[in-house]
Parts: sequence; C-alpha cells; structure tokens
Amino acid sequence: MKKILTLALAGIMTLGGAAALTACNKPTTYTLYLVPGTYVQEGAQVENTLSDKSAKKLTEAECEELHLDNVYQCSLAKGKTLPVPASTRTDEDGNAYTFNGWWTIVDATVTYFETMPVVNETTYLYADWRADLSQRKDPVIPDGGEEVEPNHYMLVQRGGVGEPERITLRKAYTDMMSAEMLGYLYPVELVAEGFELTPGDIITVYTTGLTDDEDAVIAPLRSPTTNRGTIQLEKSGEKPVDTANYLSADGGSSRRTPSMTYIAEESGIYNIYIKFFSKGNTMAVYMEPKV
Repeated sequence: MKKILTLALAGIMTLGGAAALTACNKPTTYTLYLVPGTYVQEGAQVENTLSDKSAKKLTEAECEELHLDNVYQCSLAKGKTLPVPASTRTDEDGNAYTFNGWWTIVDATVTYFETMPVVNETTYLYADWRADLSQRKDPVIPDGGEEVEPNHYMLVQRGGVGEPERITLRKAYTDMMSAEMLGYLYPVELVAEGFELTPGDIITVYTTGLTDDEDAVIAPLRSPTTNRGTIQLEKSGEKPVDTANYLSADGGSSRRTPSMTYIAEESGIYNIYIKFFSKGNTMAVYMEPKV
C-alpha cells in the first residue's frame, strides 16, 4: 500500500477537522461518510459542497450527533469513483483551492482513496484542499481489496466462554490534553455506543498507537516496573454513574491478560469511553447505560 506519512496531516486537518466516530448496536453494514470541509470567509463559516446524487447531505442535527460539520453519506457501490467536491475558497493571492483527494487514517498513516472502498467499520473520508499543488499526493491503491480494517476494538467473551464477539471502538477527540495520541496529532478517546453486555461477559481491549507495532495490541500495556497494567474505572461528575457498579477490572500480569468483567446482575445496553495515559500503562474507562 502506498501511503502518505502522518506528518502531512497537520496541514490537512485545518480544512477537514478531526474525526469523532460513533458506533451502532451490533451493525451488520457500515457507512462511508464524506466530509468536504468548511472555511471562514469575512467572519462567516462557508461549507464546501458535493452535488453528486450518490452523496446525501446530512441534516444539521445528524451532523451534531457525529460532532462534525458538513457531512455527506455516500451510497456508491464498491470500486466506483468517488465524487469530486467543490469549493469557492481562494488564498490571499486569489488562487483557488483545488481538490487533492479523499483521505483517512489507516494504521496511523494518511491514506488517499479514489474509489469506493469496502468498509469494515463506519468510515470518514476527508477532502484535501490545496491552493498550491506542488506537493501532490501519491496515487494510492490500498491492499486487500481496498478494505479498511478497524484497529481499535473490544473482544467480548460472553459469559467468559466461547468465541468472543468483536466490537469496533471509534476514535474521538478528547479535550483532556494529557491523553495518549495513539499515533495521531490529537489526544484520542475510544468510543463504542449502544452495545449489549450480559452477566459474566469478559472484555479485552485492543488498540494501536501505544507501541510501534502496526497490529493492535492488548491494552493497557504492562508497566516495566510492576509488570501490570492499570485499569482505572471512572465516575461521572454530572450523573450518578459509577463504572465500578458495572465492571470489575484486572490489570493483568505476566500470566494474565488485562481484562474487565461485567458484574451487574442483569443484561444492559451501554456506552463506553476509553482513554490512555502513562505511555499506555493506564487505561481510564467510563461506562454508562445507554439512555
């Protein structure tokens, strides 16, 4: 796979914004969203546009749920050429901004897509706009049939036995600046919303960005001094919610994998939010019932 290193991301994020991704309860299909971006002109925010019939613009309320501005849902079939957005933005010299391709992050690397990929998780592609195209993107044909594999997820072993169920964790920006960046240029919170837990379920978290390994590793990482990870179960400062009422935590050891066990007496639907600190040795977990 030809890739553009994440060093290129800083200039791109100003137009596309940071992704805040949400999950559905046990999805069987996933959605690809196109984010053509916005810019400010004479103090007002202006949206870039997509006129292709395969791209349906989300309502303002739907965009707010995704924590993004100006989002389109793409309904193209696999392999079809992605639509080209339009922008009226110009630089200070009057040069028009030109569309330079759709990008997202794959394995902590900015990757461009020219055709509709197969998505194995809800995926966001961002428009790269440039007034100076002297640094063109490389043409990218992703490996593996253009599949986008999730690299942050939970394995939930029902009742602690049998084949575990995989639940994708979405990347979201957090304003807690001390949180780990997981290979990105901003602090990251991992999110899953609307998933079911039953008594005795065991949860194991996997993520990339805590080590140099491109494959997802079990989190939290073990401390070199204690040979254990720390799982910190958090309380809400605004709601009467204590994660410890639903989960017990085991930081693991050289012989045990770090995990969490669902200890409530009844099944429930939950949202979970996960952040990492201390070079990945501490995993802070907040879980609440989904309203």
